[in-house]
Amino acid sequence: MKPFSLYVHIPFCLHKCPYCDFNTYALNTIPEKDYVAALLSELHFRSVQEEWQGRRIKSIFFGGGTPSLFSANSISKIIRAATTLFGLQFGIEISLEANPGALSLEQLSGLREAGVNRLSLGAQTFDSGLLRTLGRLHAPEDVETGVELAKACGLDNINLDLIYGIPGQSIELLKGDLQRAIKLAPRHISAYGLTIEKGTPFFSSYQRGLLKLPPEDLVVEMMEEIASFLPICGFRRYEISNFAERGFEARHNLAYWYGDDYLGLGAGAHSFVAKCSGPRKLAALRWSNYAFPNRYMQKAGQEGQAESWRDTLAVSDLMFEFFFLGLRKIEGVSKAEFISAFDCDIDHAYPGMISILTHEGLLKCEEDRISLSERGLRLADSVIENFSKPEKVPVDPQRSRPDPGQHLLPLVHNQ
Repeated sequence: MKPFSLYVHIPFCLHKCPYCDFNTYALNTIPEKDYVAALLSELHFRSVQEEWQGRRIKSIFFGGGTPSLFSANSISKIIRAATTLFGLQFGIEISLEANPGALSLEQLSGLREAGVNRLSLGAQTFDSGLLRTLGRLHAPEDVETGVELAKACGLDNINLDLIYGIPGQSIELLKGDLQRAIKLAPRHISAYGLTIEKGTPFFSSYQRGLLKLPPEDLVVEMMEEIASFLPICGFRRYEISNFAERGFEARHNLAYWYGDDYLGLGAGAHSFVAKCSGPRKLAALRWSNYAFPNRYMQKAGQEGQAESWRDTLAVSDLMFEFFFLGLRKIEGVSKAEFISAFDCDIDHAYPGMISILTHEGLLKCEEDRISLSERGLRLADSVIENFSKPEKVPVDPQRSRPDPGQHLLPLVHNQ
């Protein structure tokens, strides 16, 4: 049976950054023991469900929030339970997000012994002023210290997260960030443009005219600088915002972009499982847990699950996700894989669409593959939106129900 990926959400932070719209909470006292107990309860509950039984885990990602706030012992309990209940695929990637400034050699050694073999550090920028703008608590030197400590205990597979398009950031400051990042010799670099999300302090300040973003042409120049500089330094761009030395691509994120099944544990975590007949996708389910940690812990502790909603995805939804996720990869999508998954070719589902977007210079077609052009990468969201509504979807003659996935798993109603 095909392995799946496991995501574990730890939503607690010491301080919530003003640009962050993730499901995170800054608390004076973190309920680590109770939260881990809820995670283990949910893990046991899922292990006996038909959808996950007999399947090994191929990647684990501890995200947040700040997972490094939890002790190595707590992380170890979760990994051990996953190993016992499911089994881990040989050579599994186990990633953990951490913020610089609060890492010790003892803690990192404990995480390494627990099985963590990839560390993702939220550097964001190496400029002190820009760190203050972002509301970050660490100093640039903390990133350097964190990388040194990680390597000292054998954690060599390190990702650095960077942000560009920060208010007050110039192209020179961005170049400085890239150069300092490269000097630390990480294996992977993620570079995301700053987005202003509703409900965040940044959004409120922007609406009141108190936050001035860099002009759009400067942000484009920054994106192009990143895309040209990092490959020169040995980092291959394999996704819109991600660069890696060969062999160090983030396998967990690749599972998302390939549309593979994943199980999400924790407050607000999402899960996805497809209903297939051989390689053909018939439907899928996506669900999410309650977002508030207290509600999650109560439900998961009592019932073993804490679902707040569940949706059935039809074939047309999966076709869109094939492009929505697949076109983020620089290699793009495969025509043959589309036919295998949906029993029709792309031109049948989207008549003329590929030709139009190729003619407009937004897509590239090379034998079996379709990918975003350089121009398309800059306009990715707009390009991908063209695939939201396929015109023709094949019907499985062996199925008479209009919703082929409605009985895939028992529904859990909102409460």
